[in-house]
Amino acid sequence: MGPDPYEGLNARRAGPLRRTAIGRRLLIQAVKRSPVDLRGPLGIAPEVDAASLAKALSAYSRLPTELLAAGPSALDTTAERLLELRCDAYPEPSWSYHFDVETRFFFYPRTTPNAIATAFAGHALLDAAAAGAARRDQLLEAARGAGEFFLRRIGLTEGPGGGYFGYFPGDRTPIHNASLLAASLLARLSHAAGADGEELADAARAAVGFALRHQREDGSWPYAEGERGDWVDGFHTGYVLDALGECSAALGDEAAAAARERGLAYYRDNLLGADGTPRYFSDSAQPIDGQSAAQAIRSFALAAARDPRWLESAWRVYGYAVRKLRREDGAFVFQRTRLWTNRTPQVRWVQAPMLEALSLLLAVGESAEDEPGAGDR
Repeated sequence: MGPDPYEGLNARRAGPLRRTAIGRRLLIQAVKRSPVDLRGPLGIAPEVDAASLAKALSAYSRLPTELLAAGPSALDTTAERLLELRCDAYPEPSWSYHFDVETRFFFYPRTTPNAIATAFAGHALLDAAAAGAARRDQLLEAARGAGEFFLRRIGLTEGPGGGYFGYFPGDRTPIHNASLLAASLLARLSHAAGADGEELADAARAAVGFALRHQREDGSWPYAEGERGDWVDGFHTGYVLDALGECSAALGDEAAAAARERGLAYYRDNLLGADGTPRYFSDSAQPIDGQSAAQAIRSFALAAARDPRWLESAWRVYGYAVRKLRREDGAFVFQRTRLWTNRTPQVRWVQAPMLEALSLLLAVGESAEDEPGAGDR
Protein backbone atom coordinates (compact mmCIF):
# COMPACT_ATOMS: atom_id res chain seq x y z
CA MET A 1 0.00 0.00 0.00
CA GLY A 2 1.58 3.25 -1.09
CA PRO A 3 2.22 5.67 -3.94
CA ASP A 4 1.80 4.84 -7.62
CA PRO A 5 3.13 6.90 -10.56
CA TYR A 6 -0.19 6.75 -12.45
CA GLU A 7 -2.70 7.51 -9.68
CA GLY A 8 -3.11 11.19 -10.56
CA LEU A 9 -6.79 10.76 -11.36
CA ASN A 10 -7.38 9.89 -7.70
CA ALA A 11 -6.74 13.55 -6.87
CA ARG A 12 -9.58 15.13 -4.90
CA ARG A 13 -8.38 18.69 -5.61
CA ALA A 14 -7.96 18.75 -9.39
CA GLY A 15 -11.54 18.79 -10.66
CA PRO A 16 -11.14 20.91 -13.85
CA LEU A 17 -8.29 18.79 -15.20
CA ARG A 18 -10.36 15.63 -14.99
CA ARG A 19 -13.02 16.87 -17.43
CA THR A 20 -11.05 16.31 -20.66
CA ALA A 21 -8.74 13.61 -22.00
CA ILE A 22 -5.81 16.01 -22.35
CA GLY A 23 -6.44 17.37 -18.85
CA ARG A 24 -6.46 13.87 -17.40
CA ARG A 25 -3.22 12.97 -19.14
CA LEU A 26 -1.59 16.21 -17.93
CA LEU A 27 -2.66 15.47 -14.36
CA ILE A 28 -1.31 11.92 -14.50
CA GLN A 29 2.02 13.04 -15.95
CA ALA A 30 2.38 15.87 -13.42
CA VAL A 31 2.03 13.44 -10.51
CA LYS A 32 4.33 10.93 -12.21
CA ARG A 33 7.12 13.27 -13.29
CA SER A 34 7.25 15.97 -10.61
CA PRO A 35 10.46 15.98 -8.53
CA VAL A 36 8.22 17.14 -5.65
CA ASP A 37 5.55 14.76 -4.37
CA LEU A 38 2.18 16.28 -5.34
CA ARG A 39 0.00 13.65 -3.68
CA GLY A 40 -0.54 15.60 -0.47
CA PRO A 41 -1.47 18.92 -2.10
CA LEU A 42 -3.74 17.16 -4.61
CA GLY A 43 -5.44 14.99 -1.99
CA ILE A 44 -4.29 11.58 -3.24
CA ALA A 45 -4.53 8.97 -0.49
CA PRO A 46 -2.59 5.68 -0.62
CA GLU A 47 -4.64 2.60 -1.50
CA VAL A 48 -4.14 -1.14 -1.73
CA ASP A 49 -3.59 -2.36 -5.30
CA ALA A 50 -4.44 -5.82 -6.62
CA ALA A 51 -1.48 -6.03 -9.01
CA SER A 52 0.90 -5.26 -6.13
CA LEU A 53 -0.66 -7.97 -3.99
CA ALA A 54 -0.43 -10.43 -6.88
CA LYS A 55 3.29 -9.83 -7.31
CA ALA A 56 3.83 -10.14 -3.56
CA LEU A 57 1.81 -13.37 -3.48
CA SER A 58 3.92 -14.90 -6.26
CA ALA A 59 7.05 -13.89 -4.32
CA TYR A 60 5.75 -15.40 -1.07
CA SER A 61 5.03 -18.61 -2.99
CA ARG A 62 8.76 -18.99 -3.70
CA LEU A 63 10.47 -17.53 -0.64
CA PRO A 64 11.54 -19.77 2.24
CA THR A 65 9.32 -19.31 5.29
CA GLU A 66 12.17 -17.91 7.36
CA LEU A 67 12.52 -14.96 4.97
CA LEU A 68 8.90 -13.87 5.40
CA ALA A 69 8.68 -11.25 8.13
CA ALA A 70 5.02 -12.07 8.70
CA GLY A 71 5.72 -15.77 9.10
CA PRO A 72 3.89 -18.64 7.36
CA SER A 73 0.61 -16.73 7.37
CA ALA A 74 1.91 -14.20 4.82
CA LEU A 75 1.00 -16.50 1.94
CA ASP A 76 -2.53 -17.13 3.16
CA THR A 77 -3.37 -13.58 4.24
CA THR A 78 -2.12 -12.12 0.97
CA ALA A 79 -4.11 -14.65 -1.07
CA GLU A 80 -7.24 -13.84 0.93
CA ARG A 81 -6.76 -10.10 0.47
CA LEU A 82 -6.26 -10.55 -3.26
CA LEU A 83 -9.53 -12.47 -3.52
CA GLU A 84 -11.29 -9.67 -1.63
CA LEU A 85 -10.10 -7.10 -4.20
CA ARG A 86 -11.68 -8.80 -7.20
CA CYS A 87 -13.97 -6.58 -9.27
CA ASP A 88 -17.73 -6.99 -9.07
CA ALA A 89 -18.43 -5.90 -12.65
CA TYR A 90 -18.64 -9.51 -13.91
CA PRO A 91 -19.48 -12.85 -12.34
CA GLU A 92 -16.06 -14.24 -13.30
CA PRO A 93 -13.12 -13.23 -11.06
CA SER A 94 -11.20 -10.27 -12.47
CA TRP A 95 -9.07 -7.46 -11.11
CA SER A 96 -8.30 -3.79 -11.83
CA TYR A 97 -5.95 -1.01 -10.76
CA HIS A 98 -6.91 1.30 -7.90
CA PHE A 99 -7.15 4.36 -10.17
CA ASP A 100 -8.82 5.54 -13.38
CA VAL A 101 -6.61 5.22 -16.47
CA GLU A 102 -6.16 7.63 -19.39
CA THR A 103 -3.56 6.81 -22.07
CA ARG A 104 -2.91 7.72 -25.69
CA PHE A 105 -5.04 4.69 -26.58
CA PHE A 106 -8.07 4.77 -24.28
CA PHE A 107 -9.74 5.69 -20.99
CA TYR A 108 -11.19 3.21 -18.52
CA PRO A 109 -12.31 3.67 -14.91
CA ARG A 110 -10.94 1.90 -11.86
CA THR A 111 -14.06 -0.26 -11.75
CA THR A 112 -13.16 -1.87 -15.09
CA PRO A 113 -11.00 -5.00 -14.83
CA ASN A 114 -7.94 -5.07 -17.09
CA ALA A 115 -5.84 -7.80 -18.64
CA ILE A 116 -2.62 -7.00 -16.77
CA ALA A 117 -4.00 -7.02 -13.22
CA THR A 118 -6.20 -10.04 -13.93
CA ALA A 119 -3.36 -12.07 -15.47
CA PHE A 120 -1.02 -11.21 -12.59
CA ALA A 121 -3.71 -12.22 -10.10
CA GLY A 122 -4.48 -15.48 -11.90
CA HIS A 123 -0.82 -16.46 -12.02
CA ALA A 124 -0.34 -15.54 -8.36
CA LEU A 125 -3.29 -17.69 -7.29
CA LEU A 126 -1.86 -20.65 -9.20
CA ASP A 127 1.55 -20.02 -7.60
CA ALA A 128 0.04 -19.86 -4.11
CA ALA A 129 -1.99 -23.03 -4.64
CA ALA A 130 1.13 -24.85 -5.83
CA ALA A 131 3.03 -23.61 -2.75
CA GLY A 132 0.49 -25.18 -0.41
CA ALA A 133 -1.59 -22.18 0.59
CA ALA A 134 -4.71 -22.75 2.64
CA ARG A 135 -8.05 -22.88 0.79
CA ARG A 136 -6.22 -24.30 -2.22
CA ASP A 137 -9.39 -25.32 -4.02
CA GLN A 138 -10.81 -21.81 -3.71
CA LEU A 139 -7.63 -20.31 -5.15
CA LEU A 140 -7.67 -22.71 -8.09
CA GLU A 141 -11.34 -22.02 -8.72
CA ALA A 142 -10.68 -18.26 -8.78
CA ALA A 143 -7.75 -18.72 -11.18
CA ARG A 144 -9.92 -20.82 -13.50
CA GLY A 145 -12.59 -18.14 -13.27
CA ALA A 146 -10.06 -15.53 -14.39
CA GLY A 147 -9.43 -17.68 -17.44
CA GLU A 148 -13.15 -17.70 -18.15
CA PHE A 149 -13.14 -13.91 -17.83
CA PHE A 150 -10.62 -13.68 -20.66
CA LEU A 151 -12.56 -16.08 -22.84
CA ARG A 152 -16.06 -14.71 -22.19
CA ARG A 153 -15.62 -11.01 -21.44
CA ILE A 154 -12.54 -9.91 -23.39
CA GLY A 155 -12.39 -12.58 -26.06
CA LEU A 156 -10.13 -12.94 -29.05
CA THR A 157 -10.09 -10.41 -31.87
CA GLU A 158 -9.10 -12.09 -35.12
CA GLY A 159 -5.83 -10.94 -36.63
CA PRO A 160 -2.96 -12.14 -38.85
CA GLY A 161 -1.72 -15.53 -37.74
CA GLY A 162 -4.31 -15.96 -34.99
CA GLY A 163 -5.94 -13.44 -32.68
CA TYR A 164 -5.28 -11.20 -29.71
CA PHE A 165 -6.87 -10.25 -26.41
CA GLY A 166 -7.79 -6.64 -25.73
CA TYR A 167 -6.83 -4.67 -22.66
CA PHE A 168 -10.29 -4.73 -21.07
CA PRO A 169 -13.82 -5.80 -22.06
CA GLY A 170 -14.81 -4.04 -25.27
CA ASP A 171 -11.26 -2.97 -26.18
CA ARG A 172 -9.78 -4.09 -29.49
CA THR A 173 -6.33 -2.52 -29.30
CA PRO A 174 -3.58 -5.00 -30.36
CA ILE A 175 -1.20 -4.53 -27.40
CA HIS A 176 1.22 -7.44 -27.37
CA ASN A 177 2.10 -7.67 -23.69
CA ALA A 178 -1.53 -7.57 -22.54
CA SER A 179 -2.61 -10.19 -25.07
CA LEU A 180 0.22 -12.57 -24.23
CA LEU A 181 -0.19 -12.20 -20.48
CA ALA A 182 -3.79 -13.33 -20.93
CA ALA A 183 -2.60 -16.19 -23.14
CA SER A 184 0.01 -17.27 -20.60
CA LEU A 185 -2.63 -17.68 -17.88
CA LEU A 186 -4.86 -19.65 -20.25
CA ALA A 187 -1.92 -21.84 -21.20
CA ARG A 188 -1.13 -22.68 -17.57
CA LEU A 189 -4.78 -23.40 -16.87
CA SER A 190 -5.07 -25.60 -19.95
CA HIS A 191 -2.03 -27.60 -18.91
CA ALA A 192 -3.52 -28.19 -15.46
CA ALA A 193 -6.91 -29.12 -16.95
CA GLY A 194 -5.50 -31.74 -19.32
CA ALA A 195 -8.07 -33.00 -21.81
CA ASP A 196 -10.65 -30.56 -20.44
CA GLY A 197 -8.49 -27.56 -21.29
CA GLU A 198 -8.76 -27.65 -25.07
CA GLU A 199 -10.68 -24.37 -25.38
CA LEU A 200 -8.17 -22.61 -23.14
CA ALA A 201 -5.24 -24.02 -25.11
CA ASP A 202 -6.74 -23.06 -28.48
CA ALA A 203 -7.23 -19.46 -27.38
CA ALA A 204 -3.68 -19.28 -26.01
CA ARG A 205 -2.26 -20.71 -29.24
CA ALA A 206 -4.16 -18.14 -31.29
CA ALA A 207 -2.71 -15.27 -29.26
CA VAL A 208 0.79 -16.74 -29.51
CA GLY A 209 0.38 -17.08 -33.27
CA PHE A 210 -0.57 -13.41 -33.58
CA ALA A 211 2.46 -12.37 -31.54
CA LEU A 212 4.88 -14.54 -33.51
CA ARG A 213 3.51 -13.15 -36.77
CA HIS A 214 4.39 -9.63 -35.54
CA GLN A 215 7.85 -10.28 -34.12
CA ARG A 216 10.33 -8.11 -35.99
CA GLU A 217 13.39 -9.44 -37.76
CA ASP A 218 15.66 -8.18 -34.97
CA GLY A 219 13.70 -10.20 -32.39
CA SER A 220 11.73 -7.30 -30.87
CA TRP A 221 8.06 -6.41 -30.63
CA PRO A 222 6.52 -2.93 -30.68
CA TYR A 223 4.36 -2.05 -27.70
CA ALA A 224 1.30 -2.26 -29.96
CA GLU A 225 0.49 -2.56 -33.63
CA GLY A 226 -0.05 0.78 -35.38
CA GLU A 227 1.78 4.10 -35.34
CA ARG A 228 0.73 5.05 -31.82
CA GLY A 229 2.35 1.95 -30.36
CA ASP A 230 5.47 1.81 -32.50
CA TRP A 231 8.15 1.84 -29.80
CA VAL A 232 10.17 -0.80 -27.97
CA ASP A 233 10.83 -0.59 -24.24
CA GLY A 234 12.41 -2.85 -21.66
CA PHE A 235 9.72 -3.90 -19.22
CA HIS A 236 6.99 -4.51 -21.81
CA THR A 237 9.47 -6.58 -23.79
CA GLY A 238 10.03 -8.56 -20.60
CA TYR A 239 6.28 -9.11 -20.15
CA VAL A 240 6.10 -10.53 -23.69
CA LEU A 241 9.08 -12.83 -23.20
CA ASP A 242 7.91 -14.16 -19.83
CA ALA A 243 4.46 -14.86 -21.24
CA LEU A 244 5.92 -16.67 -24.24
CA GLY A 245 7.99 -18.77 -21.86
CA GLU A 246 4.87 -19.81 -19.95
CA CYS A 247 3.04 -20.57 -23.21
CA SER A 248 5.85 -22.57 -24.76
CA ALA A 249 6.24 -24.69 -21.61
CA ALA A 250 2.53 -25.32 -21.07
CA LEU A 251 1.63 -25.87 -24.73
CA GLY A 252 4.83 -27.54 -25.91
CA ASP A 253 5.14 -24.80 -28.54
CA GLU A 254 8.62 -24.93 -30.06
CA ALA A 255 7.98 -21.91 -32.29
CA ALA A 256 7.14 -19.82 -29.23
CA ALA A 257 10.30 -21.04 -27.51
CA ALA A 258 12.42 -20.09 -30.52
CA ALA A 259 10.80 -16.65 -30.75
CA ARG A 260 11.49 -16.12 -27.07
CA GLU A 261 15.16 -16.97 -27.57
CA ARG A 262 15.44 -14.37 -30.31
CA GLY A 263 13.63 -11.88 -28.10
CA LEU A 264 15.92 -12.56 -25.15
CA ALA A 265 18.97 -11.96 -27.33
CA TYR A 266 17.47 -8.65 -28.48
CA TYR A 267 16.66 -7.72 -24.87
CA ARG A 268 20.20 -8.45 -23.71
CA ASP A 269 21.93 -6.71 -26.62
CA ASN A 270 19.69 -3.65 -27.00
CA LEU A 271 17.96 -3.01 -23.68
CA LEU A 272 20.80 -3.67 -21.22
CA GLY A 273 24.00 -1.67 -20.80
CA ALA A 274 27.37 -3.36 -20.33
CA ASP A 275 27.22 -2.54 -16.60
CA GLY A 276 23.69 -3.87 -16.23
CA THR A 277 21.90 -0.57 -16.79
CA PRO A 278 18.27 -1.31 -17.73
CA ARG A 279 17.55 0.85 -20.76
CA TYR A 280 14.03 2.28 -20.84
CA PHE A 281 13.79 2.39 -24.66
CA SER A 282 15.78 0.64 -27.34
CA ASP A 283 17.15 4.02 -28.45
CA SER A 284 17.55 5.67 -25.02
CA ALA A 285 18.49 4.57 -21.52
CA GLN A 286 16.63 7.48 -19.91
CA PRO A 287 14.84 7.46 -17.62
CA ILE A 288 16.45 4.62 -15.70
CA ASP A 289 13.40 3.03 -14.15
CA GLY A 290 13.05 0.72 -11.17
CA GLN A 291 10.52 -1.48 -12.93
CA SER A 292 12.82 -1.79 -15.94
CA ALA A 293 15.44 -3.22 -13.58
CA ALA A 294 13.00 -5.52 -11.81
CA GLN A 295 11.55 -6.87 -15.05
CA ALA A 296 14.98 -7.51 -16.58
CA ILE A 297 16.00 -9.47 -13.48
CA ARG A 298 12.77 -11.45 -13.67
CA SER A 299 12.92 -12.20 -17.38
CA PHE A 300 16.51 -13.39 -17.41
CA ALA A 301 16.14 -15.34 -14.16
CA LEU A 302 13.02 -17.03 -15.55
CA ALA A 303 14.88 -17.86 -18.75
CA ALA A 304 17.80 -19.20 -16.70
CA ALA A 305 15.51 -21.72 -15.03
CA ARG A 306 15.59 -23.57 -18.36
CA ASP A 307 18.92 -22.33 -19.76
CA PRO A 308 21.61 -21.26 -17.22
CA ARG A 309 23.45 -19.11 -19.75
CA TRP A 310 20.88 -16.34 -19.20
CA LEU A 311 21.64 -16.12 -15.48
CA GLU A 312 24.62 -13.82 -15.95
CA SER A 313 22.38 -11.12 -17.40
CA ALA A 314 20.02 -11.35 -14.42
CA TRP A 315 22.88 -11.00 -11.93
CA ARG A 316 24.35 -8.11 -13.92
CA VAL A 317 21.13 -6.09 -13.69
CA TYR A 318 20.76 -7.04 -10.03
CA GLY A 319 24.24 -5.68 -9.35
CA TYR A 320 23.39 -2.39 -11.05
CA ALA A 321 20.09 -2.10 -9.17
CA VAL A 322 21.77 -2.60 -5.79
CA ARG A 323 24.54 -0.13 -6.59
CA LYS A 324 22.50 2.61 -8.28
CA LEU A 325 18.80 2.23 -7.45
CA ARG A 326 18.54 0.86 -3.92
CA ARG A 327 17.65 3.25 -1.10
CA GLU A 328 19.13 3.00 2.38
CA ASP A 329 15.86 1.62 3.74
CA GLY A 330 15.89 -1.28 1.23
CA ALA A 331 13.30 0.11 -1.18
CA PHE A 332 14.25 0.90 -4.78
CA VAL A 333 13.91 4.33 -6.34
CA PHE A 334 11.31 5.06 -8.99
CA GLN A 335 13.48 6.70 -11.65
CA ARG A 336 16.86 8.29 -12.24
CA THR A 337 17.10 11.00 -14.88
CA ARG A 338 20.01 13.13 -15.98
CA LEU A 339 18.83 15.97 -13.72
CA TRP A 340 17.46 14.27 -10.60
CA THR A 341 16.46 11.01 -8.95
CA ASN A 342 12.84 10.39 -8.00
CA ARG A 343 13.15 8.33 -4.82
CA THR A 344 9.42 7.80 -4.25
CA PRO A 345 8.88 4.12 -3.29
CA GLN A 346 6.26 3.31 -5.93
CA VAL A 347 4.62 0.11 -4.72
CA ARG A 348 2.89 -1.36 -7.78
CA TRP A 349 5.44 0.01 -10.22
CA VAL A 350 8.72 -0.89 -8.49
CA GLN A 351 8.63 -2.48 -5.02
CA ALA A 352 6.25 -5.38 -5.72
CA PRO A 353 7.83 -6.26 -9.10
CA MET A 354 11.31 -6.09 -7.54
CA LEU A 355 10.28 -8.30 -4.62
CA GLU A 356 8.89 -10.86 -7.04
CA ALA A 357 11.92 -10.63 -9.34
CA LEU A 358 14.37 -11.12 -6.48
CA SER A 359 12.41 -14.10 -5.16
CA LEU A 360 12.73 -15.71 -8.59
CA LEU A 361 16.44 -14.85 -8.87
CA LEU A 362 17.04 -16.33 -5.42
CA ALA A 363 15.21 -19.54 -6.31
CA VAL A 364 16.89 -19.95 -9.70
CA GLY A 365 20.31 -18.82 -8.50
CA GLU A 366 20.36 -21.26 -5.62
CA SER A 367 19.38 -24.16 -7.84
CA ALA A 368 22.01 -23.41 -10.49
CA GLU A 369 25.24 -25.38 -10.34
CA ASP A 370 27.20 -22.38 -11.61
CA GLU A 371 26.22 -18.81 -10.73
CA PRO A 372 27.88 -16.21 -12.96
CA GLY A 373 27.96 -12.89 -11.19
CA ALA A 374 27.40 -14.44 -7.76
CA GLY A 375 29.99 -12.05 -6.38
CA ASP A 376 27.39 -9.26 -6.70
CA ARG A 377 24.94 -11.22 -4.62
